[in-house]
Amino acid sequence: MAELGKDMTFGLFFLNSVPPNKTDAEELRDGLEQIKQADELGYHTVWVAEHNARAYGVVSSTAVYLSAAAATTKNIKLGSAVTRLPLHHPLQVAENMNLVDVISDGRLYLGVGKGYDKLEFDAYNIDFEERHERYLESLDILTTAMQTEKVTYSGKFYNIENVPVYPRPVQKDGPPIFVMVSSNDASMVNAAKQGHSFVLGGITDEDTNHKIKLYREEALASGLSHEYVEEAVARSGKLLFCYVAETTEQAQEDFREGLEWYMSERDNRPTFGVISRERNVDYDRFLQSENTLVGSPEKVIEDIKRYKEETGLNNIILWMNIGGQPQHQVLKSMNLFAEKVMPYFESVKIK
Repeated sequence: MAELGKDMTFGLFFLNSVPPNKTDAEELRDGLEQIKQADELGYHTVWVAEHNARAYGVVSSTAVYLSAAAATTKNIKLGSAVTRLPLHHPLQVAENMNLVDVISDGRLYLGVGKGYDKLEFDAYNIDFEERHERYLESLDILTTAMQTEKVTYSGKFYNIENVPVYPRPVQKDGPPIFVMVSSNDASMVNAAKQGHSFVLGGITDEDTNHKIKLYREEALASGLSHEYVEEAVARSGKLLFCYVAETTEQAQEDFREGLEWYMSERDNRPTFGVISRERNVDYDRFLQSENTLVGSPEKVIEDIKRYKEETGLNNIILWMNIGGQPQHQVLKSMNLFAEKVMPYFESVKIK
């Protein structure tokens, strides 16, 4: 059985949804306050999503928002989850993200993805059917631009001839790149072959174990060293719903409204198996999901122990502010988790 202990880290995920009772500015300012608090409370990472044309996600540029977060934090790692590569020129992504790495003094984690929402592609007049090919080209260019001072590339979408890339990042060889993976094994295989870390979301623990095993096999087969592969896995984690209150009943009551609004608003992609055909949320089923950590500190501790034992992953990315939750509730949950849950995993090892 896996060991629990000081190697566990906890991050926070930010989608920055704007329900009818909030404005864009209120939610974005609330998010920055939460990130600042997370840094002071000892969370390891924050991850910011990028969307356009959707009320459930109003951060249109991860680089801009993470720069603002970098200016008010000192230690926490700042991750994009994700920067949608087909919707941006890859050199500009590299330049912007290198700038974030400089502003944060080397605290950037660069999460990338291909995007899934046709509406968002249509809004920018980019062919949705080309997203996979654009993603692969962009990732090749981005990786090169992070690691070398000049880029030369010839492809279907981009032709670049000896272009300098400034500024240079603080981190040697550039910030670690993370690939976001859900149901598709191919994304995991590509990440492994390129030596990138990963963040999992919306899959069972059984599929999690399958994908981690697949990652290790493919990465080693591609010639990466065992040490490098284990470092990449150690940085990787999984996204889980989370909310903590004094009692499990209170936590379940507080979390419900924001979750149900988000699920009703997000009608373009299945999420965690908790949406019916009528677009209703089976909340009881959601609470029983292995991807859900909602309850008292004691319950959440037990749920995290199970997660660690079943997946072997050291990192959890916690989604507390789903659906634009009231600010006082999010901050209270963050504080309770930091005060009551984190210390357990800093002081106890269980085999």
